[in-house]
Amino acid sequence: MKGAYAIQDLEITASLQQYVTKPEVWNNFFVADGVTGLEKQFVNKMREWISGSAENTLTGLENFQHGTMTHGTSEAFQMFMMRHHDKNFRFLKGDFMMHKVASNVMGNKWKWILDANEITVGDAVIISIPFSDFGTTHPQHIKLLEKCSALNVPVLIDCAYFGMCYDMEINLNYKCIEEVTFSLGKTFPIIGSRCGVRYQRTEVDDAVTFANQHGIVNNFGALVGLHCLEQYSADFIAIKYRAVQQQVCDDLGVDPTNCILFATSNDDKYSGYNRGNDTTRLCISKLIQDEYERR
Repeated sequence: MKGAYAIQDLEITASLQQYVTKPEVWNNFFVADGVTGLEKQFVNKMREWISGSAENTLTGLENFQHGTMTHGTSEAFQMFMMRHHDKNFRFLKGDFMMHKVASNVMGNKWKWILDANEITVGDAVIISIPFSDFGTTHPQHIKLLEKCSALNVPVLIDCAYFGMCYDMEINLNYKCIEEVTFSLGKTFPIIGSRCGVRYQRTEVDDAVTFANQHGIVNNFGALVGLHCLEQYSADFIAIKYRAVQQQVCDDLGVDPTNCILFATSNDDKYSGYNRGNDTTRLCISKLIQDEYERR
C-alpha cells in the first residue's frame, strides 16, 4: 500500500498491447527531425478530455492557453523551480516528495507550510489537487490561493491525480496561478510513457517550450497517451471502480478518498506509510484490481 500507482486495468492493458502492434500506428513516427505533430495533438486532446469530466467540476482552464507536452508532471515542477530559483519554495507536508528532493539538489530554499498565513512576499508554492496525501482538497487549499493572490506569490497547481478522482471542485481562476500540470501515469498503467502536459497563463520561453517547438519531445508518450484519451474518458476509472473502492475500504476499516487509488486511516498499524500528517495515505490500487477481478 506504499506509493501511488494506477490500477492495472485488464481492459486498458489489453487495448494498449493490441494498439502498439498495429503497423499503421507507426507511420510517420520515426522521423529524423522529430516533428510529427503528435505533441500538439496530445496537448489539445488533453484539454478536451479534462473539460469533458462529468464527475468533477474544473473551472478556469481557459485562462491557460499556452500548452506544452512534458515528461509527466515532474518536468513542469523543475522548470517552475528553475524560473523562481531566487524565491523561497513552500510545500504542504505530504505532497509529492520530489519537490523536496529537487529543491535540495538545486540548492533552493524551502520550508513546509503549516498555515497559509505564513506565506510572504518572495515565496513560491506548488500544491496538488486532489492533494497527494489526502486524496481530496487540502483544508488549506483555498486559503493558500487567496493569500498567494493577495501577495502576488507564484503558484503551480499539480493535477496529476485528475482522471481517477470524483466529486472534486477545482477552481483555477486565482490570479496567483501561473500554470497547471496534468499527466496520465496515475490514471492508466502508462507511467513509464511519461505523458504529461503543462498549461501556462503566460507563455514562458524555457527548455520545455523550446523542445516542443522543435520536435524534441516524447512522441511515444504522445502516441500512447492519445490512444488512452480517445478510448477512455476522464471519468472512466472513477465510474468503473468507485463501488469496488468503497468495498475494499469497508473490508480494511479505512476511509475512501475522492481519488480511487487512495484510502486514509489514523490506525497506528499503518504508521510506516505516514507522510507527516495526522492521517496516513494508503494506495489500494492492487486491492481494488483483485476485488474487481474476483467479482
